Amino acid sequence: MDLQTKVAQLEGIDATELNGEKVMMNLDKGQYFVLNEVGSRIWDLIEAPKSIGEVVSELLQEYEIDEESCKEAVYEFLGSMKDAEIIQVL
Repeated sequence: MDLQTKVAQLEGIDATELNGEKVMMNLDKGQYFVLNEVGSRIWDLIEAPKSIGEVVSELLQEYEIDEESCKEAVYEFLGSMKDAEIIQVL
């Protein structure tokens, strides 16, 4: 994955908000995930397909973080979501 790679939520993932965090369930796999505030924001941003660069740019505007740390965190988060099969890489 690189900054031009587009990602999106995988259809069929049940997500709900609970105390400012997203709780998500992959019904096919019987797994659930709890996302913190930033993870929840990334999830919201990729409701429609978006490049990783667009996600990073949006987060840089919303949070006080340097660009390299932001990229690293986004890659790590999206990589784990890809491994869990709850996002699609386009």
